[in-house]
Amino acid sequence: MSVPRKTQVARQKREARREIVAELYRKGYSIRQICKEVKRRLDIKSCSTRSVHDDIQALLKEWREARIEDTDQAIQLELARIDNILQELWEQWEKSKQDFTRTEEKRRGAPHRGRGGNGEIRTVNVERVEKQVVNIGDVSIMAEIRKQLEERRKLLGLYAPEKRELTGANGEPLEGAKVTVDISGYSEEVKKQLLEVARNIEPEI
Repeated sequence: MSVPRKTQVARQKREARREIVAELYRKGYSIRQICKEVKRRLDIKSCSTRSVHDDIQALLKEWREARIEDTDQAIQLELARIDNILQELWEQWEKSKQDFTRTEEKRRGAPHRGRGGNGEIRTVNVERVEKQVVNIGDVSIMAEIRKQLEERRKLLGLYAPEKRELTGANGEPLEGAKVTVDISGYSEEVKKQLLEVARNIEPEI
């Protein structure tokens, strides 16, 4: 079914007008200024502010939907990146828990007293000592894993919105405010490291 020529012409005019409206609206033109420019560029005698207003609303909806789609794609990309990082971190964590045997060499030397000797020390005995090293895992790797998991939960919106009070009841700055952080879910080694970091933080004046 063919579209009537009159309808095609009206659609083309609307699209041409909307392109102009989009360009000028981004530049901060008012609706009346846009109308004036539309008439000049399209060489038409009339352009209603209502039409321009409707064009702007349609454009805003289109841009908003495009931003939502772009945001969804960006979130998926960041999640994929975090998953790759986590995979490597877990592999490093497993390696950091592996026990291994360390071989150390103890060398004994004595001055060389042969003909032409100049007092240099030569190795006369090499003793190899093997030590069994037991690993319990690198806590810095686990801390980074927790951080990446936290970022992943944030992207997925799994945390409830936080309520933060930045001022007192009368709008005055809070004095002596304390920040409480729950570290109960961390291992003892990680807790020690976090507490050490907290002690070294100087309050802002």
